[in-house]
Amino acid sequence: MVTVIIPVFNRIKTLKRCVDSVLVQTYSDLDIILVDDGSTDSSIKMCDEYRMADSRIQVVNGCHQGVAYARNQGIRNAKGEYITFIDSDDYVAPDYVEKLVDAFESNDCVLSMCNSYKVKDGKSTKQRLPAKSLCLVKDYLDDTFYDRIEGGSCWGKLYKTSDIKHAFREFNFCEDIFYVFEFLAEKEGYVAVVPDVLYHYVRHEESITGAKKAEDLKDILPSCEGIRRTCQDKYTAYIDSSTALLVNNAFFVYLNSKKNVSSQVDELRAESVRIIKQYRGCVIRDHRATFKTKSACLLSYISFGLVSFVYGLI
Repeated sequence: MVTVIIPVFNRIKTLKRCVDSVLVQTYSDLDIILVDDGSTDSSIKMCDEYRMADSRIQVVNGCHQGVAYARNQGIRNAKGEYITFIDSDDYVAPDYVEKLVDAFESNDCVLSMCNSYKVKDGKSTKQRLPAKSLCLVKDYLDDTFYDRIEGGSCWGKLYKTSDIKHAFREFNFCEDIFYVFEFLAEKEGYVAVVPDVLYHYVRHEESITGAKKAEDLKDILPSCEGIRRTCQDKYTAYIDSSTALLVNNAFFVYLNSKKNVSSQVDELRAESVRIIKQYRGCVIRDHRATFKTKSACLLSYISFGLVSFVYGLI
């Protein structure tokens, strides 16, 4: 049995497409958990209608505490041997679960994942994943931290329930990458990669990743600093790549905070600049860091305004 965890918060516009894509899976032995995170629209009514129509569905209700808390509630109520996460904005191909299970059980791996499309404004962009069907955990995390692949999301993956030891951290942004990191960092072995596009990740202005609001951006730096600190304390093999992750995201916050009008913006930008100045030398000396990140670090020595100008052109 596979448990499918779907956190829901005011997603009446997208929830039907998401749940319907799960109900038609070719792998039918499913435990589907809809975790309502205190919705104020009619999402909870739709969840209850699905529960009454299909015995595989359970609904967990709660007050609004964020997507991390909702996913943790789903994990606590999971009945399946495996767990996969699907966001209520998104939808999956009919053979999504079947192919993830096949990849997991056909390989000696600790995690299986599939390819995905990012969907925004009617345009689809394929996710950057490892080229090999099997990737060492160490290489997978390093490539994710160095931004060579897009491997930090928790969705589009299949986890062995008995292997899940960590809860999602209570962040609104970057909670995925911290979770995937903690799940994999203590393990050795392989990640199995299904090249087929089975997951559709939908970005829009109402989604957290689409909005880039100051109140969400503020979670990014503590999350990435937490990853680096954990690497420094426990997983020293990842200290360089986690430093690159922190600096990359400091640039992301710096550039995107300029688009906000908020009392938090000045504080966000100042913290971003502090982190970049503290670690840019380490990134420049790191031969594995990407050209893009090194270039941004070099430009920052001249002027942060120049960084903004160049990235605006790009």
